[in-house]
Amino acid sequence: MTVSLTIRNADKALISALKSVCKLHPEAQMSIKKHYSLTEELKAEHQEILNSYSQGTLQTFDSMEEYEAAHGL
Repeated sequence: MTVSLTIRNADKALISALKSVCKLHPEAQMSIKKHYSLTEELKAEHQEILNSYSQGTLQTFDSMEEYEAAHGL
């Protein structure tokens, strides 16, 4: 049987407790996937772009052909 469980605002203590419960049944397997809201993902990507820009490592391209050539596509 497979059970899917979503817990919002889980902290490390709760995750640790759930792992301990799963250890009581040796055949049980547990996987954890962190989900971020779209807003959080966009903020993180925006910050990454700003950091690259301020460090002078941000790559920009004038055309799609230039981008493809730079990435070996």
